[in-house]
Amino acid sequence: MAEQDEQLEAFKRWWKKNWPSLAMGIGLAVLILAGWQYWQNQQASDRAAARQSFENMVAALSVEDPQERRQSVEFSLNVLKDRHERSVYAPFGAMVAASFYMEEAEPELAAQELEWAKDRAGDDPLPLVIRERLARAWLAAGDEDRALSVIQDVSDPGKFAPLFFELKGDIHRARGDSDAARQAYQDAQDAMGEGQSDRLLQIKLADLAVAEED
Repeated sequence: MAEQDEQLEAFKRWWKKNWPSLAMGIGLAVLILAGWQYWQNQQASDRAAARQSFENMVAALSVEDPQERRQSVEFSLNVLKDRHERSVYAPFGAMVAASFYMEEAEPELAAQELEWAKDRAGDDPLPLVIRERLARAWLAAGDEDRALSVIQDVSDPGKFAPLFFELKGDIHRARGDSDAARQAYQDAQDAMGEGQSDRLLQIKLADLAVAEED
């Protein structure tokens, strides 16, 4: 019993000496936990708002009136870019807008949105997809040099190699360089692997051969 009393008295002295720092530590832990929960809730709220803005943009594409459709698309895009630039939905929103502008025969505007998306794209394969679309937009805008520079910056297109080589051939052909175009088309064919073929690619190669005969 005496030993238990001594232990109890020792604990009381320890508690009296240390409870202020313990209380502070507990209070700090509570504040950290509350802050973490607030941050988590805020992140969830921001993601939901970004997703809603993206869904609004996609829905705007179905608006029948052309002027209203454009205004709705651009409004939703601006909300995404201004309020949710760091969200995963922002670059996808810019890609949707780029597709819209391509359909409107405005490739320069499409390229601007794809440039914005390229700088904010996350992990592969999204950056490669964006670069492929960006090169096509510049090609449609008549800027073959910028189109070529976009895809030449890619050191390893991976499974997108056939697509990139074919696009490179299209660019060279637009520049009037038949030899470079033929080589790029052949590289695209080789990248597909043995036994694989693409009918459109074969037509492009055949057209080059006919053009040379003429």
